[in-house]
Amino acid sequence: MATPASRYVPSARDFPDPLPPIEYDVGDTVRRVQAKGELHYRGHVFVVGKAFHRYPVAVRRTSTEDVVDVYFCHQRIAQLDLTSPAE
Repeated sequence: MATPASRYVPSARDFPDPLPPIEYDVGDTVRRVQAKGELHYRGHVFVVGKAFHRYPVAVRRTSTEDVVDVYFCHQRIAQLDLTSPAE
């Protein structure tokens, strides 16, 4: 049986250093995630995850009133109900 080290092949894809800045659409509301993974929006505090600490995320309206989506780059990471009590 082959070991993982014997099967390793370096990736042919380039990894830019530094990474390009994260940009969002003009209509997005951009917030920076705090140390505990918290996002402050419209008087509420929501937890979106510590992995996003220091990164900007986009808050986008949905077709449902008082519900917004949170995006990191192109990926939706959370859906927030603004009528729920603040944590």
